[in-house]
Amino acid sequence: MHGNGQLIRGARLCSSIFLLGIVLTGCVSTKTVEAPAEQLSKWQGKTVALTDRPRAGFLPMTAGKAMFAVLGVAAAVDAGSTIVTENGIEDPAPQLARDLLAAGQEKYGVVPATIAPVKVDTGDVAQLAKAAKGADLLLDVQNMGLGWFYGATDWSHYRVVSSYKFRVIDVTKGALIAEGFCKRTPDKSEPKTKDELLVDHAALLKQIIADQRNACRDEFEKQVLSIGPATH
Repeated sequence: MHGNGQLIRGARLCSSIFLLGIVLTGCVSTKTVEAPAEQLSKWQGKTVALTDRPRAGFLPMTAGKAMFAVLGVAAAVDAGSTIVTENGIEDPAPQLARDLLAAGQEKYGVVPATIAPVKVDTGDVAQLAKAAKGADLLLDVQNMGLGWFYGATDWSHYRVVSSYKFRVIDVTKGALIAEGFCKRTPDKSEPKTKDELLVDHAALLKQIIADQRNACRDEFEKQVLSIGPATH
């Protein structure tokens, strides 16, 4: 168990460092590849599986922790784990995946695969396709990290950041069909204090995370799955 705990913490540290890079430097591919219309027209009756990835870390980054580079990020990961546990904050990625599957069912007539969500921790398309054997398509939603970050001039107020990667994989061919990346941050005029974010079992934080997840859902539906505005 101790070994598994160390692996999980390491994975969360990696995802949090990755998220920090996204926020501070924008150093991540935002490439979007829309699913080809000729393939979408053939999705009727196709079975779709979902991935079940390890949960990404939550990174509550403060100015004090930022001063200590990787050690500061590690401390933030531990603090984030405590916030998630104490407030019952759910992983938003599975719900995002279910929403995208539901959109595919409504628009293209795909059906959920009979296999359970596929437990994976790889970005390799061939390995993902192999793991989803038994389905026609695989929807891979990866939470690239959640967190909050202090302002450049106001270190006591924070903005919440969410980021996701979404890919559609042809399981039979072992090929990538479409992909997209989404990052959401509240308007710079609306930073919140830590107390505001965490009061009432983190009610505001949970709402912001849900709103950002839904915004990314809408973006993926439009830009990756070619689905126009819909009522959710």
